[in-house]
Amino acid sequence: MSETGYIEELKSLFDFIELKVKLYESDKKLICSYVTKEFIKKGHEIVRLNQTCESLKFVVSGIYRVYKLEEGKEITSYFNYESRNPFVASFVSLLTKSPSNEIVECIKGGELLTIKYSDWLKLYKQSERLNTFGRIMAEFNYVLAMERIEALQYHNATERYESFLKLYPNLMNMIPHHYIASYIGVAPESLSRIRKELTKK
Repeated sequence: MSETGYIEELKSLFDFIELKVKLYESDKKLICSYVTKEFIKKGHEIVRLNQTCESLKFVVSGIYRVYKLEEGKEITSYFNYESRNPFVASFVSLLTKSPSNEIVECIKGGELLTIKYSDWLKLYKQSERLNTFGRIMAEFNYVLAMERIEALQYHNATERYESFLKLYPNLMNMIPHHYIASYIGVAPESLSRIRKELTKK
């Protein structure tokens, strides 16, 4: 992708990276040489079940959902959008080069910046700052994963819903509520009951 003037999509990626590390102009040019832009429609599966994930994507706009199928039931793991978890992938598949056991779906159409993971690894070798950024993000994602496991194991449904509202404050009125129910591990009617109970407090 051309870096001329650093178009708005690239600027959003650079701004996110620079929350963690300072980028040099040379770093930005390296990223530009590998990144492509995609427009994704609602309902499109970015990663299909049993597909090996080979690229890392950054959310410019839109909302994306990562979920698994357990005995035909959808279990939502997390959501990606520009202000929360903006890097999209089936990460276990990406890192292990194995078929994905989860699905990554666009639930509100938008735009993604895409880079092949093999090229992302090249960036680690070409830039010390980007290598550091990769380590920081790996540590951050590990913490997120442990918090998610702890919530499912030790928190009740109401606590998980309250946590959802804190983690994804903008999503409540933007996505179907059955996705939220799937995320907190309850039936849609149970989510409705939890919401009603909380409004009475």
